[in-house]
Amino acid sequence: MTQRQYQMDIKRKCQALGVWRDEFERTQKRLAKIYARLDRVEAQYEDEGGEPAVDFTNKNGATNRVRNPLLAEIDILYEQALTCERELGLTAAALRRINEGALHVREESPMERMAKVLKMG
Repeated sequence: MTQRQYQMDIKRKCQALGVWRDEFERTQKRLAKIYARLDRVEAQYEDEGGEPAVDFTNKNGATNRVRNPLLAEIDILYEQALTCERELGLTAAALRRINEGALHVREESPMERMAKVLKMG
């Protein structure tokens, strides 16, 4: 997805959970940018073979196996995304903190159940 598509998706999810505030726009844009960057880095990681360790030659000419820098960047982006998701209420704990009622399943009243039965019949 593009950054713009991510922005719209994030806002839609926040609105569906009842936690969207206009003040969240900067965090929403930042999270969309992180998601788009994450897509690019993950694609590059897969294109380059998806190896967790790669050969690295230092300035002295010695070659060593090191952790793939792309994998390290992916981990950093995941952490940043999680931080933004928490700020926006897109994790269960954050949602509970922002909007306790959003996690509770609302039970139908007897009158609402009766209305449904009458509509079906």
